[in-house]
Amino acid sequence: MRKAKQKSFKSDVYKILNNTRLSESERLVAINALRDAEMIADAFGWLKEKFEALGHYFLKPSLKH
Repeated sequence: MRKAKQKSFKSDVYKILNNTRLSESERLVAINALRDAEMIADAFGWLKEKFEALGHYFLKPSLKH
């Protein structure tokens, strides 16, 4: 997903969350859970990028006939 698309998607989710009928404590719990999920997803994305960057160091040597 592109950054601009991610930002617009995230803002839409937060708008929907703010427009739903929830008590203030439920809304805060939901927003905190959403932020935690975003941090975990960002961490996995960061790890994936780092493993991809290191991948060419661990390539198998090619067999020559």
